Amino acid sequence: KDLAIRKSAIEDIIALSKGTSNGVKANQDTKSKIEELVKSLEKLNPTKKITDSPLLDGVWSLVYTTNEGSSAGKIGPFVGEVTQDIRLSESYYSNNVKLFNGIVQASLGASWDVLSPFLWNVKFLNIKFLLFGNTISAKSLEGTTGTW
Repeated sequence: KDLAIRKSAIEDIIALSKGTSNGVKANQDTKSKIEELVKSLEKLNPTKKITDSPLLDGVWSLVYTTNEGSSAGKIGPFVGEVTQDIRLSESYYSNNVKLFNGIVQASLGASWDVLSPFLWNVKFLNIKFLLFGNTISAKSLEGTTGTW
């Protein structure tokens, strides 16, 4: 029963997210509906320690976030397609944004320390921007952290 409820909530989130530019352009009604669905999913989550679960490994496509910055795929006035590549065994992930079918790309690299079963201290490593697959700018972000 829980599996069917979780699947339905995920499908509803995906449907509500369409046309919102990863949530950046979502109206308040859509934001509220998605927030309620996320809360219901959190209550039904069978994974007790999400911060080091092997289920995190892989490439994930962002469909919705409450973050309105570059993690949401927003670069200037544009919002692109976002994927996150999580490599649990390496304690590494990259947040990748593609604009204009990949002509412009940005990649943010980070590692983390586990603070609790539900919380990471993220250590940002670097950011780079690419044009036609060639790096045009790269910057170290060593010393920059955040908690999620």
